[in-house]
Amino acid sequence: MPRSADLTIRVLALAADATLTWIEEEFANEAITLQVARSVDHAVSALVEDPPPRATILVCDFDTLEPAQLMELHQVRERGWFGAIIGLGNVPPPLRTSLAITHVIAPPFVKNMLRNAIARAGIGVSTTRMPRLDE
Repeated sequence: MPRSADLTIRVLALAADATLTWIEEEFANEAITLQVARSVDHAVSALVEDPPPRATILVCDFDTLEPAQLMELHQVRERGWFGAIIGLGNVPPPLRTSLAITHVIAPPFVKNMLRNAIARAGIGVSTTRMPRLDE
């Protein structure tokens, strides 16, 4: 019998403790695996170097990052991670574009905002099998 695909949504959070508490509350009772990164270096490593399955969504509190850390975070895209990024806080349009940020949530962070953003990101949605093109 074929194994079913793992449809668990995996989220990596990079945020200060106060914001992390809100993120954890948003995912309570949800079928989401949450991993916490304590630094940009840890986040990049987890997204591009950890063995699969890796997180498909990065939730990042941009208000806590310094300019050098923002440059370091770009490594996720440069090194081939194509997941969704949900930005928290003030995220200028050029940064949204350069990191291909899917959604931005500005404070105050209230209940269901993050869940709704993840639902709109389309992660975990079943794909349609395409017919094979024979030569």
